[in-house]
Amino acid sequence: MEFRIVDEQDKDEVKWLWGYCFEDYEPFYSWYFSHYYKTENTLGGYKKGKLVSSLQLIPYQIYLRGKILETSYIVGLATYPEARRKNSVNFLLQAALREMKQRGHCLSLLMPFKAGFYYPYQWELCYHHYKYLVPLQDLRGVADDFGNFILVRDKEDIAALEEVYKKFVQDKHGYTVRTEVTWQHILEEHWGGKGFIYLLEKDGQPEGYIMYFLRDKKIIVREMAYSGFLAQKALFQFLYNHRSQAKMLEWNAPLDDLTYCLLPDPQKEIRIIPFMAGRIVDVCQLLTSIEYPKNIRKKLNLRVKDPLAPWNNGVFSLQVEGGSGKVKILEEKNKSDINCSIGALSQLVFGRLKAKDLTLMNNLGVEKEGALDTLERIFPQCNNYINEYF
Repeated sequence: MEFRIVDEQDKDEVKWLWGYCFEDYEPFYSWYFSHYYKTENTLGGYKKGKLVSSLQLIPYQIYLRGKILETSYIVGLATYPEARRKNSVNFLLQAALREMKQRGHCLSLLMPFKAGFYYPYQWELCYHHYKYLVPLQDLRGVADDFGNFILVRDKEDIAALEEVYKKFVQDKHGYTVRTEVTWQHILEEHWGGKGFIYLLEKDGQPEGYIMYFLRDKKIIVREMAYSGFLAQKALFQFLYNHRSQAKMLEWNAPLDDLTYCLLPDPQKEIRIIPFMAGRIVDVCQLLTSIEYPKNIRKKLNLRVKDPLAPWNNGVFSLQVEGGSGKVKILEEKNKSDINCSIGALSQLVFGRLKAKDLTLMNNLGVEKEGALDTLERIFPQCNNYINEYF
């Protein structure tokens, strides 16, 4: 098979394949391929000149370990039925990793339809959400008046939305850095799906916003951001005021949310759900791009195994000093302090799991005394949050 960036004339075929493999609900389907889709971000697999599989590499920037890094968000991985179970996905993802490396993207994101499907390819879960499905009536005790709400009808409010978003993510990690174009796409898609957006202001300053849908007696919150607890309570008051239109609230919240501690009946539907998987594309580039705790001066030899990207296989000597990291590739015969898969290293660097968690799961091996504690200090666990859907 041949793998390459598709031609412009392949767009209809890519679109048809997307519609066959995924939901082709309108107006999102038409909007995506008329306003969001880009040929240069679409990778195709060809057999005898015929497109049999494709995926899209959406460029994003994410804040990770003190740095803003270029990232590819994989969406729309689709394969014709006759090409499935023939390692086509394996080869397509290998080609995607090569393409991302060539673009200088050291990380990849992917929203799995089923997490286990991607485990063999080492895209591991790095983001989770709390999912609330609770009666609106239960918000009464956590709601309060604060500020004024303004209906957002056009893109002139993007600057205010971005100001709130920056306040909301300032204590979080792994989030996307949104540009004006990013916001334009978010608003277009949300309004196209008949969604509503309200901005919360206090004394002329933006303090929160809420993006939601009203469907089947539920108010479904796409995103809710706030500058602090008072603003969050005001947003809950806004939701509570919809009791005549909806009975239930459905909301994906960040893992640092504490609302479940305040609800009158927390035995209701509140659970942790997987949201996004992450993967290192280039070990050397990543480990030399991020920041480290400035008070640490340590050296570790990491032996990494990567079934798809051969440039990530080997022993990497990481020297951390003054908040920076230097990496040398050692010969295979060199001893390692830590052994791990690229997936385990990804969860560690993303900050979703601690090194000790990974050892308990048998995904990380320790070969030298003290190496585990060093790894914990170099890569402390983080408060991850992301809420991008395409």
